[in-house]
Amino acid sequence: MKNKFNPILALFSGVQIVLSMIFIFAMAAVYNYFVLDNVVVSVIIGFITMLVGFYNIVYIPRKLKKERYLLNELQKYATNMTFYMQSGYNIINSLKASKRDLDKEIKKDIDLTIEGLEKDAVLRTVHFNKYNFPAIDIFHQILQVKYDVGGNSKSLFSKANKNINFELVKRDELYRRKRQFKNKIMVMMGMSLVIPLMLRFTAGELYAAFLSLGYLAIGLNVVLFIANLISMNFLQKALADLNIIN
Repeated sequence: MKNKFNPILALFSGVQIVLSMIFIFAMAAVYNYFVLDNVVVSVIIGFITMLVGFYNIVYIPRKLKKERYLLNELQKYATNMTFYMQSGYNIINSLKASKRDLDKEIKKDIDLTIEGLEKDAVLRTVHFNKYNFPAIDIFHQILQVKYDVGGNSKSLFSKANKNINFELVKRDELYRRKRQFKNKIMVMMGMSLVIPLMLRFTAGELYAAFLSLGYLAIGLNVVLFIANLISMNFLQKALADLNIIN
């Protein structure tokens, strides 16, 4: 169970998690109370929204932001490595010099590679696969060739660095297109949720007559709200998938 929460705890403090959940619960419960005029159902929907909403609205965007940041750090790492190897450094010294100004997570992975070289004289880079960054995997394959048989660093790594830059540009373009599409859908979803509130405050008698239908009215409003919650889930998952290679 703890392992499932580790990715969340790596991005948020306990206080941030609690405050975010309370805010989401309060917003959902208050909205549904105005729309449904039913405390029990509003609280239940609030709890459901608190859990699903935290994951979709808070966690996934923060996770995506961190992933994009780490990919840029990997680009910096590859550029640094190429620079130091072209300057005459061997691979292990290039690794040590390259990690100085990088994110601590990337530094830990570089340290694992350095440890493999110092203890076993083996170039281990498989732990970088977790970033799902094919261009950096190709860079490491070329680095393995450099380690095994040598070669001119400029000719070996020039294309690899261009591939890294190209993949990052294409990921950014894909992210912007998906974000624009998501924002358009979000506006439509917001409008669908605002309509019941508008009726509640601008056509009170008419809306009261609708609520007099009892469970039918409650059910229709709950279905509308849950449908938007499910749509948000799919939108955020689609936005987070920035893999440009099928």
